[in-house]
Amino acid sequence: MGTLTISSDGQLFDPALVDMQIETNLTIEGYVRPNSTSIQYNTQIPVYIRAVSVAKNKVIKSAIIVGNHLTLGKNSGNVLGGTNNLYVYLILVNEPTIANYFVPGTVYRLTDSSNVGTFELEATDSGGNTPPADIPISVNGDPPAPDAPFIGSGAGDTPDIPYEGDFDFNHYFDFSIVSNPASFILGDALAGIRPTIATLQLQVLNAQINEEYGVQIAFSSRNPLGFTLHLDGDLSKHGIPYRMFLGNDEIYNNELNIWRDLFTQSSNFASAQKNVTVLISAVDMVDSAPEGVYQDTVTVIIIPLDTL
Repeated sequence: MGTLTISSDGQLFDPALVDMQIETNLTIEGYVRPNSTSIQYNTQIPVYIRAVSVAKNKVIKSAIIVGNHLTLGKNSGNVLGGTNNLYVYLILVNEPTIANYFVPGTVYRLTDSSNVGTFELEATDSGGNTPPADIPISVNGDPPAPDAPFIGSGAGDTPDIPYEGDFDFNHYFDFSIVSNPASFILGDALAGIRPTIATLQLQVLNAQINEEYGVQIAFSSRNPLGFTLHLDGDLSKHGIPYRMFLGNDEIYNNELNIWRDLFTQSSNFASAQKNVTVLISAVDMVDSAPEGVYQDTVTVIIIPLDTL
């Protein structure tokens, strides 16, 4: 979430966060993996804030931010130990019980109901009974102000929370939609012609020679029950279920599939394209549909893999 840098001449005693009014029931939202074969959009992922204090490249304290007061040093006395800076990292933490719960490359966001709260910072430059003094906080190099934003820059601002994940390989993927027709003929989808609604391109770069690569890929409809075209794109209005195919393989809402067959052969680069097509089998839902424009919004999630 941010880093507090407290600079001194080598003397720093009793640094602490005080007058804290930090929310302890924070939640974030974004795509997660409830199991190894599917993804889902979770709107209530519990998180809390932890303060990690580092001096001379060593962690001197790590504690959950709760209550009204939090000491940032492990023991009383000078916390700097011969250096001039104390770094306090404010970190959002979640402790899922499911391995690989978070999706690498996903951007999570604080939910609208989550208000991080406020705190003040104090310390002293000598020991004994010297009372601590408030420390003004400068944010992003701006002059210190009586009220500095803890997160975001204004009312209603919800900053992104990127999750990069841990990958032990050097190659990377480039995913793009090279063709995305605005509409398709409903009669074709009903007749089994499978109109193309998008052409996807996947590339691997900086890869090893003569290897096969791939990714996990999932498609997520706005309707959590499955791929459905809704009148005016409104989930509360009439819906027409449809089936989706990636190449020749049928895919299902929120299920992870492997896109393979990226062969580098004699170079460190490979590229492939696949069409996304649709079918409609629910004739009764079409016959009873009010006239209008039917839409769906589908989010594509890509999870990089090592060689296959």
